[in-house]
Amino acid sequence: MWLLKILISLPLLTLFVMFLVQNNELVALWPIPDLEIAVSVVYFVLFCLGYVFGRLAAWSAYAPLRTKLKKQKKEHKILSKEHEKLNHEHEKLNQQMTTLQEEVDNDASKVTFSLNKKIKSWFAKPSAEDK
Repeated sequence: MWLLKILISLPLLTLFVMFLVQNNELVALWPIPDLEIAVSVVYFVLFCLGYVFGRLAAWSAYAPLRTKLKKQKKEHKILSKEHEKLNHEHEKLNQQMTTLQEEVDNDASKVTFSLNKKIKSWFAKPSAEDK
């Protein structure tokens, strides 16, 4: 973006300086008739005033945008802290879930249920003690 600004403003500035150099005749200013000044100085002063007023106008026009950006930055900071806290809580809960899952797996390995054994026990001959 800065390169585009330079590519546009450099030729315009060169043309403006060439115009100022060629217009060196003296003129009397309107409010003070005794004061004579070069036209190039008048144009240069008007150019500088226009630049300053343009920058001030741009600065004041973007004031609402700057306030909105500040507000969004504050909200982003708050949401980022909340996200960090929730992420930490999620990690804790995930750790608890894995420990509970390991406990369940350990308990399941102790109590083994085998459908094959159950079916065999249904069809097995009764022992002498059962009679």
